[in-house]
Amino acid sequence: MTTKTESEVLFESFCDLHQIPWETVPVAKLRTPDYLVFLNGEAVYFEVKQIDLDQEFNTQGGVSSRTVGSHVRQKIFESRKQVQVAKKEGVPGVLLIYNNLDPLQAFGTEPHDFVSAMYGEMTVVLRDREITDSFHGRNSLLRNNQNTSFSAVAHLRRSSTGPTVCVYENAFSRCGLNYASLPPCIEVVRIEVTAGAA
Repeated sequence: MTTKTESEVLFESFCDLHQIPWETVPVAKLRTPDYLVFLNGEAVYFEVKQIDLDQEFNTQGGVSSRTVGSHVRQKIFESRKQVQVAKKEGVPGVLLIYNNLDPLQAFGTEPHDFVSAMYGEMTVVLRDREITDSFHGRNSLLRNNQNTSFSAVAHLRRSSTGPTVCVYENAFSRCGLNYASLPPCIEVVRIEVTAGAA
């Protein structure tokens, strides 16, 4: 019997708290998502990952440094095969990320980290010292021809009222979530992709 990670225990607690039916997916030879969850009767696969280590994170209260989006980008890369199983079955697949590194749950998992990892770094065009355009630029992992099996990338957090989940839409998904059917306990961030991200 394997020990559950902190993120798995927290996600199960979130589902139980909000009376969301869930089941673990049996481990198979091929990589599979961790959970099959039923959101208002609709099946959705969830792959749960947690951030545990980063040599740049200073736990002693000193200065820490990171590249915006790098933690989320790494978890997207690590979970591609599991989420592809969901797409093959015609079921939405969500990557759920928990920050087990930072007690404040912020280092590497702030909203701009998710958007930058998914759609690319925010880029501005300057002309005569004026910003004339802005778009998501390099280092995007989700595009109209790449990682389309991800329906969304989500953030699992602890809070004073219990665990929370915030879902960031993959605008390029080939098997999207039915956002109208999501329970109100799940926060949703819909993304309008600018031309530079495609």
